[in-house]
Amino acid sequence: MKKHYVIPFFIPHKGCPNQCVFCNQKKITGESIPLPESVPGKIEKYLSTMPEETAHIEVGFFGGSFTALTLKEQEEFLSPVKPFLDERRIKGVRLSTRPDCIDKSGVSFLKRFGVTCVELGVQSMSDKVLHASRRGHLAADTEKASRIIREEGLFLVHQMMLGLPLSSFDEEFYTAKRIKALGAKQVRIYPLVVIKETHLSSLWHQGEYYALGEDEAIDRAARLMLYFESNDIKVIRCGLHPSEGLLSGKEYLAGPFHPAFGHKAKLRMKELQESDECVKS
Repeated sequence: MKKHYVIPFFIPHKGCPNQCVFCNQKKITGESIPLPESVPGKIEKYLSTMPEETAHIEVGFFGGSFTALTLKEQEEFLSPVKPFLDERRIKGVRLSTRPDCIDKSGVSFLKRFGVTCVELGVQSMSDKVLHASRRGHLAADTEKASRIIREEGLFLVHQMMLGLPLSSFDEEFYTAKRIKALGAKQVRIYPLVVIKETHLSSLWHQGEYYALGEDEAIDRAARLMLYFESNDIKVIRCGLHPSEGLLSGKEYLAGPFHPAFGHKAKLRMKELQESDECVKS
């Protein structure tokens, strides 16, 4: 099996029409918005360190709501990747976006530029939790978007969060079951942490939001990982991508942030397996 690599471009808030309670993506990713003309140089730089002949290499546009960009802006980012696709040096393009920013014509447009995978920021399939988190979309939007992506023949990935306002493990496990039913092949699990200069930080300071403890978050993540893996859904990320601000503590206020969160969750998952503890089907 070929090793999988992704050349990442982070476009924090670019195109996003909404401000969730937890979101300050510039602080989370530590990235500024790249210029489209910088794309070829970065791809070449990454390719020089990768075994092109024996690897499956993709370009990824993460952090924003890519399909909320104008078609002109989307083309400006995607066009520089096309020559690498034509030369077969890159095998495909994946991008992340919001469920309410997907329609059939937009997905057809993406396919023209070699997009093969769409990651939906689902976060929760509970409308109560989505409303409390100010997501600006409903679970029905995720259902519709997932159906379009699958019908258009693209690879579907879902992203979910632990510890959202008004959420519990029951809501999170319900979300996992809906992710399975909607046909996602991969999933990312992100524990919610409180970042400075977000609405969530105000709720936390006022005692209206209580962040998950690390042990509780790891246990929830491990149970979800066990469920996903037992249903042939690959967990490709568990835990936040650490920025310098998070690692130093400058931007972090509360919640289960740890650079080795995913590793700890895997260890907990093995403990559950060894104890033969059942995971709900």
